[in-house]
Amino acid sequence: MLGQSRLYACIISQHADADEEILLSIAYGFAYRVEKLEDGVLFDVTGLEKLIGNRQAIARDILRELKKKNVSGSVAVAESIDTALLLARENKGLKYAAIAASPEKFRRLPLHNLNIDEDTLGVFRALGIDNVADLQKIPESELVARYGQEFRNVLDIVSQTSRRTLTPNVKEKQIAWSHELDFAVDDFGQLIFIVNRALDDLLADISYQAKSTEQIDIHFQLETERSSPAGVYKLYEIKTCFPTLDKSFWLKLINLRISVDPPAAAIVAVKVTAHFTNPRPVQASLYAASRPTPENLLLTVGKIKKLVGEENVGVPAILKKRLERPFTLDADRLPAGKEVKDASQRLVPPVIAFSYFEPPLPAEVFIKNRKLIHLRTQWFTGRVLAYSGVWKSSSEWWLKRPWSVHEWHVEVENAGIYRLQKKGEEWFVAGEFD
Repeated sequence: MLGQSRLYACIISQHADADEEILLSIAYGFAYRVEKLEDGVLFDVTGLEKLIGNRQAIARDILRELKKKNVSGSVAVAESIDTALLLARENKGLKYAAIAASPEKFRRLPLHNLNIDEDTLGVFRALGIDNVADLQKIPESELVARYGQEFRNVLDIVSQTSRRTLTPNVKEKQIAWSHELDFAVDDFGQLIFIVNRALDDLLADISYQAKSTEQIDIHFQLETERSSPAGVYKLYEIKTCFPTLDKSFWLKLINLRISVDPPAAAIVAVKVTAHFTNPRPVQASLYAASRPTPENLLLTVGKIKKLVGEENVGVPAILKKRLERPFTLDADRLPAGKEVKDASQRLVPPVIAFSYFEPPLPAEVFIKNRKLIHLRTQWFTGRVLAYSGVWKSSSEWWLKRPWSVHEWHVEVENAGIYRLQKKGEEWFVAGEFD
C-alpha cells in the first residue's frame, strides 16, 4: 500500500557466527526480506501488525522463538533501520532482550553506539553530551561546520532520516523437497516416480537461479515398530565430481546407489535435498580427444559397485608400508573426467609402475656363495645382473605371521626387472617393474 510506514526487526547476538543458520531460520519465519549482518540479522516485518499486534508484540514473538531454539540475542523493532540496529546493539551483552522502539528510548541511546570516532566522543563527554537527546540540542549547522560533511551521516541517524536500506544478501546453499507417503513402501523402485517429481522441481529451481548441483541427498524416514516410537532414518549422500542438471543421470545414479545399500525397513516419507554449486563450463573443441563423458563414467562405476561391492571399487593408492601388496583401493578418488586446460599440466613426472602376476610365477633360482646368480621361469630365463634385498614383506607383524615372505628386486639379463619372493623353500616371481 502506498504511503505505508515500514517496520524493521533486528536480532543481535554475541554468537552470530555459530548460530547463523538458526538466526536466519527465525528471521525467515517472520519475513522474506532478510539481510545478514556481522553480528546478527535484519529483516522487514512490515504488515505483521495485523497478524501479531503492535511492535512490542512482534518483538516478544521473535524473542520467544530465540528462547525455543536456545539462542541468546537482543531484539529490537522500529520504523527505522538504524533505530532497530542501535537499540538491538545497545543490549547485545544481555542473554535475552526485546525492545519496541519509542522516541524516548531512542533519545536515551548513548553516543558510543553511533559511528563517531573516539576523539570526537571524548570532546562530547567533556562537554556533557552523552546521549542522542543531548546531541539533538546542538544546531546541525554548527556540528557540520566543526566536524565536516562526513558528520552528516551521524546527524541523519539522529534525526532518523538516514537512507540506509535493507539489502537481502543471504545466498541459499541448498534446496529441499519432501513428501509423506500414504502407506509404507518396501521397494524403492516403486518410489522412482516420486523422486522424478522431486528432481523436476528442484532442478528447475536451481536452473532458474543460474546454479547447478554436484550433490543430492536422499533422506528416508522408515517405518518403526510400536515398541520403538523413535524415528528411524536412512540418509544417502550422492555426490559427483562435476556439476550437472541432467535429471535422467541423477535418477540412474540414485537408483544404483540405493540398490547397493537398500533401506532396512519400509519407507514412509521421502526428502530430497540438492546442494548449490556453480555450473560446469561447457567444453567444446573440434580437436578435443574423444573420451567418455563424466556422467557415463560415473554411471559405469556405479554399475560395477553393484556387481562386485563398494569396497572392491576405487583408485589404487600406495601404502607407506612394507607389505606383500602395499596398496589399497580409495573409493573417494574416482577420476573427475575433466579436460586439462593448461599444456604444462600434461607434463607428469615419470613414475615406476609395477604389474602383479596372477598367480605368481614359479621360478628356479641358482645361488652361489649366497649370491643370486641365475633365474629361470617358464616365460624367461637369464643371468642376474644386479639385485637388492633381502626384505621381509610384512611390516604388520602384530596382524600376520611375521617375516613369512622374503623379497628381492632382481634385474635379469635381456628380460627386465622383477620382484622375486621366497615362501618357505619355494621361489616365485611376484611381478614386473615397468
